[in-house]
Amino acid sequence: MTVTRGDQLAVVELGKRSMAGTFGHVLMLLTAQLLAPNAHALPLALVWGWFGVMLVARLAGYHFALHHPERSVSLWLVALGSIGCNLVWGMVTAGVAHKVGYGLPMVTYFAFLCGIASASVNALAPKAWLQRSAFVLLLVPTMILGLVDGMPAFTLLFGIFLVFSWFLGTAATRDFWTTARANAQLRVYAADQERAALAAAAMNAQLRDETAHRLQMEVELRQAQKLEAIGRLAAGIAHEINTPVQFVTDSCTFISEATSDVDAILAEYHAMLDDLARGRITGEQALAREAELESTRDITFLRENLRESAARSLDGLARVTKIVRATKEFAAQRARAKAPANLNSAIETTLVICRHETDAVADVETELGSLPAVMCHGDELNQVFLNIIVNAAYAIGDVARAPATRGKIRIKTWATNDAVKVAISDTGGGISPEVLDKIFDPFFTTKPVGKGSGQGLSIARSIIVGKHGGTLDVASDVGVGTTFTIGLPV
Repeated sequence: MTVTRGDQLAVVELGKRSMAGTFGHVLMLLTAQLLAPNAHALPLALVWGWFGVMLVARLAGYHFALHHPERSVSLWLVALGSIGCNLVWGMVTAGVAHKVGYGLPMVTYFAFLCGIASASVNALAPKAWLQRSAFVLLLVPTMILGLVDGMPAFTLLFGIFLVFSWFLGTAATRDFWTTARANAQLRVYAADQERAALAAAAMNAQLRDETAHRLQMEVELRQAQKLEAIGRLAAGIAHEINTPVQFVTDSCTFISEATSDVDAILAEYHAMLDDLARGRITGEQALAREAELESTRDITFLRENLRESAARSLDGLARVTKIVRATKEFAAQRARAKAPANLNSAIETTLVICRHETDAVADVETELGSLPAVMCHGDELNQVFLNIIVNAAYAIGDVARAPATRGKIRIKTWATNDAVKVAISDTGGGISPEVLDKIFDPFFTTKPVGKGSGQGLSIARSIIVGKHGGTLDVASDVGVGTTFTIGLPV
């Protein structure tokens, strides 16, 4: 068995006390032998031999207590030596009492007093004054009894013991009880620490579970918002492509029909030239037939509208190409690491994608300044721009206006010494002060059910502030409009 760290101090203190008690026992035995030789009626060699063995045990215990207090053998040796020496001292004292004529009760009391009581008082008294008082109460009555009974030797023996005990109590540091209390406090502290560690481990496990749950919720939230953005994107692309495709289709239909008319006109021209070549008609007749052909076939109309239809078809195809290119840039999968991006180009691409949302309610004005490339996740910034611009269109659409009156969405970019700024303003109804502090909270929305999920601005702030270390500020005046300002470090 190994003695705990806290109890080792107590073992050292007991070892020191054991040595002080050893000198007292030697002194008392020598005095008893001088005053009442062989009063115990036991062979002297046996008494002093046993006492010598106990002294050796005490000395060994003292050595181990000072140098190896962590080993339990030190405590056992100290206890064995102390108990053994006390028993010898109690037996000798009882023999002296018996020799001078005391009866069995007094002999037993003296054996108990010297063998057990004095040792307990000496080892366990927490204060020096308490130790002295206890010895006075135990020994002074016995000394008075010796004087009254005419036994000065007996009184002298206990007087020497009282003086020695008094001196020992004065010289002792009385650290044992302090050490014991410290050990108890250490054990309580260790138990508290263990309970605190278990509680901390439980809290850490709970935090890990909550963190994992939050991460899972964040992933699901992002996926839901992406699905919402994809739906919005698909609707916008369908709307944007539908218009140019319609007039491309109309133009191609006209060109197809006009081509048949041109074929018929060419056939009639070939027939007229053949008749003119064979002399079947005169030049005047050919001119007359040409004028009639121009009139009946409306060649001038075909010539003008074929050119215009071709131009409209090319313009429509160019618009479709632009939309497809913008869609590809907007939805392109970026690398996990940040990459340099042109924010002006990203904004222009986003405006193409969400034109179906903005054209219906507002005119878009852009003031795109000269910007340095920004290290960022371009696809996520596209999503942020889309969310804010579409929200601006919704805000304008919610305001009652005259039929001919349209709102305005203004987008401005500029660069500072350490950041790139993007301001997106609208002339909507604004945001009330009691709502302004909540707009970035997840799932918070003032829109009716089915029109908004309350995720767009929350995710926008997570992307700008959390992922890019930027800022996303909002300023709003009720009845005037709202401005979102994005700041990204460069």
